[in-house]
Amino acid sequence: MSIQFGIGSLVASGMEFGYLQGASVDFSFEEATLHSGSGLYPIDVRIHTASITGTASYADIDVESLLKILGGTVSGSTLTVTNGDSPSYFQLVFTITTDSISMIVTLVRAKSNSLSMAFERTAHVIPEFNFSAYARGDGTVCTIDAGEVS
Repeated sequence: MSIQFGIGSLVASGMEFGYLQGASVDFSFEEATLHSGSGLYPIDVRIHTASITGTASYADIDVESLLKILGGTVSGSTLTVTNGDSPSYFQLVFTITTDSISMIVTLVRAKSNSLSMAFERTAHVIPEFNFSAYARGDGTVCTIDAGEVS
């Protein structure tokens, strides 16, 4: 299952950093099937692995967002990344509103695994990053508020 969103935000320590656009969240499951005797079709199936991954582009990025995505230390508006620095966990909140009904997906604990920035002479730099979701200590991975449509 894949959900495409219009806007979102990266949240860390209760603060919102930057504005996201064009986000996509993918929910994936791996199954193991049980076959019986000479039957061709499985008689049961179990999900043994699940993941939530996705991509998002920045409409407006700030140094604090880069810190969460890349790791490092911040001094003023400068991010310095050194050997041994790594991304930290953050929360992602994605919202799409249609006919005044909002659907909100919150990934409670996410981490970036890549960041790309295309520098072109005739286009704006629009940073894009990939992310994966992880379970919080209480087991929660995400919340989905389907709004009034549910």
